[in-house]
Amino acid sequence: MRALYWFRDDLRLEDNPALTAMCAKADEAIFAFVIPESNRWSRSPERMGKHRSRFMTDSLIALDKALRDRGNQLLVLHGDSDVAIVEAAEKWSCRAVYSQRCHTHEEEIAATQVAAVIPHHTFEGATLLHPDDLPFDLKDLPNIFTRFRKKVEKGGLVVRDVQSIPQIPPPPSDLPDESIELDKSELMDGLPKTTMYFDGGAEAGMKRLQHYFWGTRALSEYKKTRNGMIGWDYSSKFSPWLAWGCLSPRIVYHAILDYESDFESNESTYWLIFELLWRDYFRLIAMQHGDRIWHKTGLKDAPRKPVIHHPLQWKDWCTGNTKSDFVNANMHELRLTGFMSNRGRQNVASYAIHNMGLDWRICAAWFEHWLIDYDPCSNTGNWLYVAGIGNDPRLQREFDVEWQADRYDPEGTFRRHWNRLGEKFPCDPLAIE
Repeated sequence: MRALYWFRDDLRLEDNPALTAMCAKADEAIFAFVIPESNRWSRSPERMGKHRSRFMTDSLIALDKALRDRGNQLLVLHGDSDVAIVEAAEKWSCRAVYSQRCHTHEEEIAATQVAAVIPHHTFEGATLLHPDDLPFDLKDLPNIFTRFRKKVEKGGLVVRDVQSIPQIPPPPSDLPDESIELDKSELMDGLPKTTMYFDGGAEAGMKRLQHYFWGTRALSEYKKTRNGMIGWDYSSKFSPWLAWGCLSPRIVYHAILDYESDFESNESTYWLIFELLWRDYFRLIAMQHGDRIWHKTGLKDAPRKPVIHHPLQWKDWCTGNTKSDFVNANMHELRLTGFMSNRGRQNVASYAIHNMGLDWRICAAWFEHWLIDYDPCSNTGNWLYVAGIGNDPRLQREFDVEWQADRYDPEGTFRRHWNRLGEKFPCDPLAIE
């Protein structure tokens, strides 16, 4: 049988259940990824900015190389994903399409439309805990994270083993050889050489994991250092590779267990597992609530605070021109690098919602545009959390931003660094019209 494998947010060969299932059935295969050309979102002409686009393309190049090393290659298509996949499957006479299962609105619609034309087999592969292994039905998902965590940890976490890379079927004999190219020349021009730069792809993700765990043993101090602001090793920085599926959460989890066996098990090693569970929880919320997670009032019946969109204030927030130098520095880092620390994200989100009265959805869309580790479930879930309209018993998560700045940037090093660069590289207001 000839089949088409549709890569989505699973840009890896290892521990990919859908890929393993296809390789067990197909004797020839087409491997495809679709770069969407739909640019519709709330306040920008583009949903995906240059940093996220670069990391994606970098990851596709790495995936193509991994497939070529095994006798096949990656086809990069453009357009509406469901149309492009059906056209490719029909062009190459594929009898079925396989893909990782997605649980957000646009992705579900695309998968359904493909299935209406050709058999489409989907498999869970994005979470640490397989949904079938949860000790409750999805409809009974606890509405507070702590209750969810205690239920899944009771008796020990049930985490499936990592699947090895399967035998990759060959391509059709007449498949054209097309290369993928990436121009990195302008992305970091003018920034200090010490600026963090994330290489995409599974190999780069594993290299980062090996460095953080065994190269530096920084995992042993993770809980103490994770709120840092400058540098590579104050936190794991795994999020870009997890968001694009270059690494699976199970790969990270089993590496943590290996690290604990080699060195030590402590509060810090557990805390990284704790945060993988938060990632699962946000995805399960999306599975449970569907399109509701993007409603103005989130999962609540009414907003916690009145929301009035102020276009000029929103531009000030986006471009790092607020009254808070801490917020400004974080927004400059985001725009110039595609990354922002967890501590920074919480503070700029709180400031946008609680200090400036902005609509959380257009702020979340700005994050979608720039973040290389954008994940629709985690990004949206965290914005709902800060706005007090998600799964949280507290009315709101309002941060004292100036107190936070004094605590986490006491010498002002982070603020001086990024605000200076923000002035050197101002944001073009036309880019956010």
